[in-house]
Amino acid sequence: MKKFSQNLISAAVLTCLANAAAADDELVLHVFRDGALATDLAISLDGGAPKPVSAGGSFVFDLGAGPHSVQVLASGQPVHVFRFDAADGQNVDITVTLAANSEPAVAIDSYAKNQVAAERSGAAAGSLSGVVTLNGTPLDHATVAVRNARALATTDANGRYTLELPRGSYEIVVSHPMITGGPLRQNVRVVSGINGQQNLAFAGEGAAAVNVVPADVEQVVVVSQRERGETEQAAANIVDIIDAEALARAGGSDVAASVVRVPSITIQEDRYVFIRGLGDRYVSTTLNGATMPSTDPSKRTVPLDLFPTNMVSQLDVRKTFTANMPGESTGGNLVINTRTFPNQPGGSVSASIGYNSDLTGDKVNSDPISGDFDFFGIDDGSRQEDGLLPLISDAMNRTDLSANTIRKLQQAGGLLIKDNLDPTTTTAGPKGTLNLNYGDTLGIGDSELGYFAAANFTNGWSQRTDGISRTYGSGGDLLDDFKFEEHSNNADMSGLLSLGLSIGDHSFASNSLLSRSTESSVRVSDGFDGDELVPSYRYSMEWVERMFIAQQFSGQHSLGNLLAKWQVTASRAERESPDRREVRYDLRTGDDVDPVTGQITDGAGSGTGIYNLKTPDLLRRYDDLTDDNLDVSTDWSYEFDNSTLSAGLQGITRERESESRSYGFRGAESNAPNLSVGDVINIDTITGNPSTGYAFEDKTLASDSYEAELDLYAGYVSYDYKFSNFQIVGGGRYEQFKQTTDTFSLSGAEEAVRSEIDEGNFLPSLSFNWFVSDKSQLRATAARTVARPDFKETSNATFYDNEFDFRVRGNPLLKISEVDNYDLRFEQYWNDADNASIALFYKDLKDPIERVAVSASGTAGNTRTFQNSDAATIYGVELDGRKEFGLNAAYTHTLFVAVNASYIESDVDLANGQSRKLQGQPDYTANLILGYDNIGTRQQYTLLLNQNGESIQDVGIQGNPDIIEEPRLSLNFNYRYEVFDDFVLKFKAINLLDSDVEFTQGGKIFQSYRRGAEFEAGFDWKF
Repeated sequence: MKKFSQNLISAAVLTCLANAAAADDELVLHVFRDGALATDLAISLDGGAPKPVSAGGSFVFDLGAGPHSVQVLASGQPVHVFRFDAADGQNVDITVTLAANSEPAVAIDSYAKNQVAAERSGAAAGSLSGVVTLNGTPLDHATVAVRNARALATTDANGRYTLELPRGSYEIVVSHPMITGGPLRQNVRVVSGINGQQNLAFAGEGAAAVNVVPADVEQVVVVSQRERGETEQAAANIVDIIDAEALARAGGSDVAASVVRVPSITIQEDRYVFIRGLGDRYVSTTLNGATMPSTDPSKRTVPLDLFPTNMVSQLDVRKTFTANMPGESTGGNLVINTRTFPNQPGGSVSASIGYNSDLTGDKVNSDPISGDFDFFGIDDGSRQEDGLLPLISDAMNRTDLSANTIRKLQQAGGLLIKDNLDPTTTTAGPKGTLNLNYGDTLGIGDSELGYFAAANFTNGWSQRTDGISRTYGSGGDLLDDFKFEEHSNNADMSGLLSLGLSIGDHSFASNSLLSRSTESSVRVSDGFDGDELVPSYRYSMEWVERMFIAQQFSGQHSLGNLLAKWQVTASRAERESPDRREVRYDLRTGDDVDPVTGQITDGAGSGTGIYNLKTPDLLRRYDDLTDDNLDVSTDWSYEFDNSTLSAGLQGITRERESESRSYGFRGAESNAPNLSVGDVINIDTITGNPSTGYAFEDKTLASDSYEAELDLYAGYVSYDYKFSNFQIVGGGRYEQFKQTTDTFSLSGAEEAVRSEIDEGNFLPSLSFNWFVSDKSQLRATAARTVARPDFKETSNATFYDNEFDFRVRGNPLLKISEVDNYDLRFEQYWNDADNASIALFYKDLKDPIERVAVSASGTAGNTRTFQNSDAATIYGVELDGRKEFGLNAAYTHTLFVAVNASYIESDVDLANGQSRKLQGQPDYTANLILGYDNIGTRQQYTLLLNQNGESIQDVGIQGNPDIIEEPRLSLNFNYRYEVFDDFVLKFKAINLLDSDVEFTQGGKIFQSYRRGAEFEAGFDWKF
């Protein structure tokens, strides 16, 4: 990157900078004008009283989290006004440059106080020098060390020392034989581009000084302008970053709700991320550098609602591939970084209560099973499969048992599954959320031990109301036509414990993460069945627990110009769905529904018609999926004068076991006038003989369960070279991938079926950056990536997709997709608040994997599977910009407008010579954010508007049109009021427009529903 002038300008100033460095949050600001430090100026922070500049042109302020305004004043009149944002526990260094014939320039560098070796190694440097004296006499051969850093100096004959350090907060330790009572320790602040003269004076009696303290600190400040420290601008590839302050402003409770504001990002089902129209297998997610298995068998990607934002220090959305990223980053790589070293000692308590306008306080359908720990989303065993059922099922298949014994077994099995098949009702309560966290950093000798712990809990209700669900034949004829209501109780729990040890230029971390998300849902449908051509009433009840648990150990080592990183992560993802129940009733033959009144009548046109329980469709299913994952990687980089050479290795092994068992009854259909299973199937009618009553039946197929293994070994080399105003980053990554899935055929003899993919891929990447000026740059990249099918996509096993309540089965014949990616982006940074960018992208996909809809109705309706298309291309343009307006002279009232949008096109080549869009790709994405800050009253107002264009949810085959997700406008509002320094009131309004979530097929409604508007109020208290 083009540097600012490196000429250093010095001036002496007497300061108390070292003492101020102990403040909780601190702003250090320097001003120089026309090449010299300014000495006649004043600074007003957040509209406060002007503070005169010190003789050397420096200012020091205590600083809290949130937006801030700065006025540079000359003779009481503003010379320049600007604003910036700071997060909790950050140091902020600001340099303001005033010149007669140019616009004022502001360089802002924000960073956490407690930084590990890798973070410090990449930071801009400053220096400290001065004289150590004892009773006024220079002290030679004194050791001047820096705690937890590699810097060390020895004073010369005149007592002078010099230290060069990356910018940051440090503790200086001075020792000498003549200093007794232990070494002297002094907190100091090093600012990049500044040479601070830190004179340390000791006073004591005789030749030795006991328990001495430092005298006044003199600092000679040498200031140079430096390059902008914004990570997005300095990154080698195209990346969008959401830091801690932006996470708080957006108001999202989890990662999924936060990343939706990034350009070209869409979120499906409130938890799955799509980048530039690509999701699922095209997007990789890493947690502190490690890959994660998904907890949802219906998706390839990790559900992001598992990660609350208070556990996250920063989110990076990397949109172009480089060699150090996973090869499956075609759409991009979402990087989640959790907290380890707290920025400052302390913690916080957050609580909120929520209300849904169409749901809270209403009677809703609910699961009749109630366990002791349901409120926390933990099943106490009430829904677990009875251990006798598999034994009974196995015994029924024996050929040496008498018919009477088989009958008794079928009766016993039926008695075990007869209960809790009718939904009950309950009152939907308000949503409640509680978040706790605490952290601190402790000094242990010359080392630092940091810890951060967080715990989160949420319980609330959600809904899909006014629902419509339909299916159509190949000619567009309406087959199934249902109205439905779905209500869910959701309980989420998570916990994080991070430990960090920093020893000089070496740091070690341990991250333990547990995240659980449980949904208990009941869906009731009423309408017309296209298979039986009769009115039908049906419902399903399901309890789904998703859990992710991980233990990670990592280290970073700064060895001069060499930086080494490593991590070992063991993780487990589980999805348990005990006792999914499906029940169906069809109107009795000859009965009818009056089209005007809706009244059910008998065949004679009078009286009351009756529904029959469809015994063959009654189902109880128990699903259990477990993924065990081990990820080990190491990365090395060596910095030369103008270049960096990087290399790394990674190994991933993953094992999945997915088990499913299904049970039901055999017997005749019977009248159910009260729509109650208990009226039909009970202790009196379960005879074990389907001719005289009802008998237990094992409906499990061998293909319902499967086992799978994955091994991936990767290595990469990358070279980053900077010259003049240009940067070239080239590299290559090789991945050897092997995946096997073992299941059984769907029909016939149910023979074993193995899907095996064993393939190596070389993935080159090349990036070119032209730094047109200090405020603008042009990026161009080219790279190859891959998209691989997941376990479930290559197995014959069936699973449920909760969006449409349909069954999905895999395809053992799927192939790996190769993708060539090309990107071009221009970025303009006017200042810390105002910026804009425009990007073009093009992707060429070979054998893209898509989910397709199979034509059917009734119980087989809405079935999905996967297939490889021949080829596809996806291309588009994305725009991103932010502009801030000062509404008063002090800049304490500001309005900002942030806009990002993308227009995306794609073409999939079809066998008949025609083409269509790629499945999952929206026509466009658009976000508008309006924010108003009143710094004086410490209030923030944020309005967030989002809309995505139509996209293919599922590809229609066998003559069926595609299923389209229609555009939907979403409007959210966030309000924050900092009542006191450590106490914030907050309010959120979510889904204010409550637009229909609508899917169409051939221009007709396929499914639609509403969720209702939500309102939440709460507080954050920091201590």
